[in-house]
Amino acid sequence: MSLERYFAGDGALGYLQAQAACLAAVGSPAFNVAFLELVETVIKADQCMVFSYQEPRPECYLSYAQNPNKFATNIAQRYLRSGFRDDPLRPMVDELRGTDDVRVVNFADIKDGMSQDYLETFFVAQEISDKISVICSGRGETLVLNFYRYQQNGPFVVSAPALRTAFWQTIAHMALLHFTDPGRSALTSPLNSLSAREKDICEAMLQGHTSEAIAWRLDISPNTVKPYRQRAYTKLGINSKSALFALCNGPSGR
Repeated sequence: MSLERYFAGDGALGYLQAQAACLAAVGSPAFNVAFLELVETVIKADQCMVFSYQEPRPECYLSYAQNPNKFATNIAQRYLRSGFRDDPLRPMVDELRGTDDVRVVNFADIKDGMSQDYLETFFVAQEISDKISVICSGRGETLVLNFYRYQQNGPFVVSAPALRTAFWQTIAHMALLHFTDPGRSALTSPLNSLSAREKDICEAMLQGHTSEAIAWRLDISPNTVKPYRQRAYTKLGINSKSALFALCNGPSGR
């Protein structure tokens, strides 16, 4: 659905409600859930990732897949390990760093400039058909918001330039406000997209605890640790402990 059709119908109220929820949650761990509601209901993305590019190696602030494609797993792990070096967006990221600007980049705009290996690794093999990237810089931060569509769901519908620009600028500035909040150290964990129990289990894993120790620590049955862990992996778009460390910048992910 194009944004024009969305805003012309009953969807306009849904968007305003989702936007209001995001703004109300800025500066709190609840922002991820509110932001992802907007991603699903308005942007219609199958997967979303937010990366910070303040350091030479990017850092993941958000990774989420509501209905994950069985092929689209561990994209963030591959990207953070080495793929970022060949990302065709990097020159644009470097150009915008230190400015107060927003740039929207469609997959079609950069596809021809990708190496064959990069295209195969991050799109073809993952069965991803389309991607919209929003590069935004300001408040001492540079973010790239990535939104993906899987092949079975088709590409994004591109709206008229004026509406598209205003929409993405709103999304970008909400993200910048949130991830540059004074309490940002508690806000930049990808685990904030999970339920409280899923987050507790993943944090315990990052601290090196075994499943048995996690069960004892959280006062739950050892048999329930694995299902919670699997649900967390599915939401984060990963499938292994090493990918969890890579996503959260743990020692074994560096």
